[in-house]
Amino acid sequence: MGETSSQTIVNSRLAFIFLNGLIIHNETGVYFQSSTPIPIRVPNDCGFQTLKIRMHNTLQQIDDQYLDEIYYRRPFTNVDNQFCFQSMQLKNDDDVNTMLLYNDQFLCVGPIELLCTICRTLDGILNLLQATMTPTHDALLYYNGRWNMSCQHDFVGYSFIG
Repeated sequence: MGETSSQTIVNSRLAFIFLNGLIIHNETGVYFQSSTPIPIRVPNDCGFQTLKIRMHNTLQQIDDQYLDEIYYRRPFTNVDNQFCFQSMQLKNDDDVNTMLLYNDQFLCVGPIELLCTICRTLDGILNLLQATMTPTHDALLYYNGRWNMSCQHDFVGYSFIG
């Protein structure tokens, strides 16, 4: 049986996915930077494969894309009892359990933050290259101060420096 929306909220945690972003280091450790974070619910009993499937579905990836790396912004307290963060790569069920444990321990720091990188399969890259290699118009090349083009067509266009 499926859960109702209230059961989903009780049995999960709010997280945000930072897609193809950067890990930035500052005075409080690290933070994730990317375009608009994408919200997701992470089940309380989540394993690594379940997390990857949920992220894949939430991000609406196509078949030739896959999640390459997943990082968690893990809170901790430093020697001065200040909150800091470090990045932790998630690779297996134990890492996800650690993430959930830290989220329980540091409820005051907010939702779970996940940074992930999306890659294409080799077939996906080849298909993308083949799709972009189809010529749709004549091309000109301005290189080292000279136009490199065939003289069989008259050209009318704009001049530029480059």
